[in-house]
Amino acid sequence: MHRERDVIVDFRSVAPVLPVRDVAAAAAWYQSALGFGCQTFPKDPPFQEAILWRDDVRIVLTATEESGRPPAGAMFTVKGIRGFYEAIRERVTVTKRLTRSADGALSFEMADPDGYSLAFTEEPDAA
Repeated sequence: MHRERDVIVDFRSVAPVLPVRDVAAAAAWYQSALGFGCQTFPKDPPFQEAILWRDDVRIVLTATEESGRPPAGAMFTVKGIRGFYEAIRERVTVTKRLTRSADGALSFEMADPDGYSLAFTEEPDAA
């Protein structure tokens, strides 16, 4: 674990966030071509996001429009998300407050100084 300004958080992994025009089609390609598992959000179409996994690798697909700057960034899997969120939320630009998803994961999002989205999530078994 790393201690920074009295913030204790255990970073477990990071995944690229890839903007795609069609989440369902992109996820289907990763599943059939590369054998990735998939969980979509919301559960039913139209999908806004998909988390793909295979072995120790994760990729996040996020829906985007063709025009404008696509959303891009990274998704960090951490342990100790509540304390981390409380310790940094006043020092960063939070774009999505700490929430619990239907599968029990806790997550929040912030923007870095260049506008990239940094998502942080803690799996239900790590909470």
